[in-house]
Amino acid sequence: MKRLLFAVTVMAAAAAMVTPAGAAPDTAADFAADCNDDGIAFVTGNKRYVGGTGALDGPCVVGMTVGSRLVFRGVTLTGNSSLAAIGSPADTTVKVLDSTIDMAGSLELTAGCCAGDGAVPEQDGRVVVRRSILRGSSIQLVASFDWPDGTVVVTDSTLHATGAQGIQVRASDLGGVDGTVKVKGSILTSAGDLEIKTGTRGTTRVRRNTVTVTGGTTVSAGAGGSCRSTDNIPALPCT
Repeated sequence: MKRLLFAVTVMAAAAAMVTPAGAAPDTAADFAADCNDDGIAFVTGNKRYVGGTGALDGPCVVGMTVGSRLVFRGVTLTGNSSLAAIGSPADTTVKVLDSTIDMAGSLELTAGCCAGDGAVPEQDGRVVVRRSILRGSSIQLVASFDWPDGTVVVTDSTLHATGAQGIQVRASDLGGVDGTVKVKGSILTSAGDLEIKTGTRGTTRVRRNTVTVTGGTTVSAGAGGSCRSTDNIPALPCT
């Protein structure tokens, strides 16, 4: 399984992007401008984008430092290519709240991932999507898949993958343990597969979703884990 839809190298030194106390937060237009400058945005500390509309001209990769948080609230982002928010170190969080992100290419929101070095901790990643619309040729919502305690939560949202690579919602499902995935009250449409997974001792909860999938569907937890899938249309039995 590919760990990323496209590979990037993120520079270790990142310019601080913390909003000064009392200052208005940046908007979707500010995020797009940062990405369009060189295709890379860096996040340190707590970075919020609130409101507005932004259009990406090309692929954008977001690099995050240890303990950082990236929050989109009430924004609309569009793009003719790909967007990947990648939190390589531990304790990173990506949140999309009351927003729309619509990419022609792949959309990947990942926290705790992809340093490529087993000595770099990537545990405790968290991805949260609430009351939002995500669209892309593929959608990956992934947290700490090779490390413990990843969490992905999707509630009251719409996920629409237009291509064959489909939708993946995964937490601590490869080398990781004790991951949590919750998908509730959402509309999931995939032209490819749908995967909702945790790994060893994971907790997977899928409830009250409406699903249209062209490919295969996997809902599972790993060894010693717990999987419950109820009240979905159609039924999505745990495997």
